[in-house]
Amino acid sequence: MYLLGHPVAHSLSPAMHSAAFGALGLTHEYELRDVAPEDLAGAVDGLRSPDTLGANVTVPHKERIVPFLDAVAPEALRIGAVNTVVKTEDRLRGENTDRAGFTAALDESGVFVRGKRVLVLGAGGAARAVIIALTKGGARIEVANRTQARARLLASLFGVTAVAWPERLDGYDLVVNATSAGLHGEDPLAGMALPRKMVVVDLVPMREETVLLTRARAEGCVVVDGLLMLLHQAAGSFTLWTGREAPLEAMRAALPRMV
Repeated sequence: MYLLGHPVAHSLSPAMHSAAFGALGLTHEYELRDVAPEDLAGAVDGLRSPDTLGANVTVPHKERIVPFLDAVAPEALRIGAVNTVVKTEDRLRGENTDRAGFTAALDESGVFVRGKRVLVLGAGGAARAVIIALTKGGARIEVANRTQARARLLASLFGVTAVAWPERLDGYDLVVNATSAGLHGEDPLAGMALPRKMVVVDLVPMREETVLLTRARAEGCVVVDGLLMLLHQAAGSFTLWTGREAPLEAMRAALPRMV
């Protein structure tokens, strides 16, 4: 198995999946493959090799990979992005485990969204997966993006409300960072106070806690770490590839800050 992305050197996925394979006595290997956008078609074709079960897909390829696949599962089509490729014989099927991973992360954290006012930051595949999960959970959803036209388009597709990038967070019960801001030490909510007891979810999975989550914790918020969603979406990918239940605790133990 591979992780296709650009860049990928920071990824924690190899440690998780290697631990899972070892726990079940499987001989598979999981490798990082840094693929420039212009090389994506060739990299996808390489997944048809007989010794490959599939791959994970991360930025910037989760939306771009769709035309190169033979089939795409309905949920991945609705999200408009693929994070898992499953090979059956020589055919490649796109799946998305982000929605289930996000829901599992909230459940494990004891966060309930029914009737809550939620702000989702971002307008890409991760934001779409989050919106689907929150809609199923009965939340009242608003979405903001630095490019407001993308937020309005996303809102129209999913029947939620588009708002301008916030200056204040008063009135929100929960905020989700579904942008990539945080990968390089950014705080997507810099300059904004975080109301005490608000739930702050940062989907950026980092070896060290993101700046946003560190600040949220210090300001008395409830935090949900992106590593938790990474764990649960990875478990979903593992099951799709192998047909076996993922050894969740072995995968958890391979992640920093999770033991």
